[in-house]
Amino acid sequence: MTTVLVEYDDVEWHRREWLSPHRDTAFTYFLIEKGVFWAERPDPRQNGLTAIDQYNHNNHTNNNHRINGKSKGSTSANTVPWPAIGFYPLVAREDLHEDMMPVEFINDKKLEFVDYTKLKPFTQQDWELTKGSLPWANAIRRWAEMQDGQRILLTTPSVLVGFRVEVYRAEGTTQWYTAVIVGYNESTKDLTVTDDTVLEEHNEDPRLVQMRLIGDGESIMRGEVVGMTPRRSRSSTGLMTHAIVVKIC
Repeated sequence: MTTVLVEYDDVEWHRREWLSPHRDTAFTYFLIEKGVFWAERPDPRQNGLTAIDQYNHNNHTNNNHRINGKSKGSTSANTVPWPAIGFYPLVAREDLHEDMMPVEFINDKKLEFVDYTKLKPFTQQDWELTKGSLPWANAIRRWAEMQDGQRILLTTPSVLVGFRVEVYRAEGTTQWYTAVIVGYNESTKDLTVTDDTVLEEHNEDPRLVQMRLIGDGESIMRGEVVGMTPRRSRSSTGLMTHAIVVKIC
């Protein structure tokens, strides 16, 4: 039976709790991050955010590019296309209608329910826009780096020996600890890490425990060849994979 440790938005991390999505009946839906899409939203200029007219008019030369079934030139004056995280249901105790599914908009994390059939994928050409100064560019890059790091940790962890990671603590008084990866067990799929704080070794399974590459470990995601990273002090911060839990009222 799957059990997951869940933190809630706007709630202190130490008030997290274990949930069994397939067994607990306290919620109706349990949805997991799927990917980044374009979705329409009310123009953020009305809330004092920088608009993305640069994307609509200056940073894209393909006038036939369409978002949610409409060309960018015909986008409503009251709405703009904006990157958003889409979700898929791990558990759904009631029917989920595709025209009322949640998205979380990048940057301000505003949650909306939209028609998924009108979402457009965030393409390779769109990823080039994250190199600019658009208001959501940094948030998109951070999200992509996390996904790339997770892919390496899960598919080719042996190449990470010598690199540094942040490891989420399922138990204890701190949320994360930093460590150096010193070994990988092909049989158990465990990474052996040395805790920076107490200089003790731990065996951690990246399939079960949240980890994040830090320091020069990020260079692997850019295809760079680097050596072992020396141990150093670093604050414990991290980004968790998002899930949406909808409770029964």
